[in-house]
Amino acid sequence: MSHTTTVIGSCLAVTLLGGCGSGPVGQPGTAPVTTGATSADTRSDVTGHERCLVPTLGVSLGPGDNDMRGAHLPLRFTNTASRACTLHGAPGVSYVTGEGGEQIGLPAERDTDGPVVTLAPGETASAGLFLSSAPRKTPDCDQVAVGGLRVHPPGTTEPVFVDHEGTACAPPLDGPFLEVGPVEPGADNTGA
Repeated sequence: MSHTTTVIGSCLAVTLLGGCGSGPVGQPGTAPVTTGATSADTRSDVTGHERCLVPTLGVSLGPGDNDMRGAHLPLRFTNTASRACTLHGAPGVSYVTGEGGEQIGLPAERDTDGPVVTLAPGETASAGLFLSSAPRKTPDCDQVAVGGLRVHPPGTTEPVFVDHEGTACAPPLDGPFLEVGPVEPGADNTGA
C-alpha cells in the first residue's frame, strides 16, 4: 500500500468516526438527521435527540418582575412536536418594529453557558430575558417604538416574532438594552 493510500484511508477512518468537523475545538460534533428534513438546522445533539426547530417550537413571553433597572421575563420555548427535542445555549433576541420589521438597536447580550435541555412533547423551558428601562430614562435618547422581539431559538437561524411593545433608542445610543441567559428547565426562569 502506498503512503498516499494510507493517508487517505486514515483520514477517511477519522472522518467516519467523527474526528473531523467544522465546529469549534472542544464542541461536540453534530450529524445531520436522515429523516428527509431539508433544513440545515436539523441536527442531533449528544443525547441523540434532534434540536428543537421553529416549525415545532412555540415561543412566548411569560409574566415576570420589574425593578428599577427594567423588566425580568421568562422567554418560553414549548415543544409542540410529537417527539422530544433539545435546546442548548441562549437564544438570539432583538427589538424589531413589528413582524417582519427592521431591527431596532443592538441585539441582546447573551450568556450562553447552560445545560442541554431535553423537552418532551408539550414541555416548556425558558431563558431569563432582561429588558432595560434605560431608553425611557435617558435624556439624550431618541425614543423609538418597539413592536416586538425577533427571537432565534438556540442552534437555529430561523426567527420567530414575539409581540411586545416597548421603547428603544435610535443610534448612537442604541444599546444593547436587552440581555438573555441560557435556556434552562422550567417555564418561569427570569434570570433575576
